[in-house]
Amino acid sequence: MEKSNRIVLFWTLTIIGFLSHSLAGVMPAFWGESIAAMESPASKGMISFMMCLTYTTPVIGILLVVYGGKSAKLINAVLACIMAVFTVLHMSELIEEFNVVQLFIMPVMAVVAILMAVDSIKLYKEL
Repeated sequence: MEKSNRIVLFWTLTIIGFLSHSLAGVMPAFWGESIAAMESPASKGMISFMMCLTYTTPVIGILLVVYGGKSAKLINAVLACIMAVFTVLHMSELIEEFNVVQLFIMPVMAVVAILMAVDSIKLYKEL
């Protein structure tokens, strides 16, 4: 498979992974369990940041790979590396607060993000 197609696939899998990650947190509500957080709700700034990270950044990455030139590929590689670091750090939260459901999602997301960063860097270097 061509690198640019793989990168688009990895960005898409990143969006799906974040959706699955969020869905796993609310699934207990379907069985009548409370999913209310004990701490205060997140600020609007934090919610905006997470929406930017989980949807806007991958979409920008896809558009850069599909329509951009060499500088766009560099920006995509930087975004992919940031996403890989964020995903690995976010996965490390499983050490502090173990969640068996997230155990099936977060490691796969980390592997996908790392593969995406590697392919993005290779794609940039090829140009």
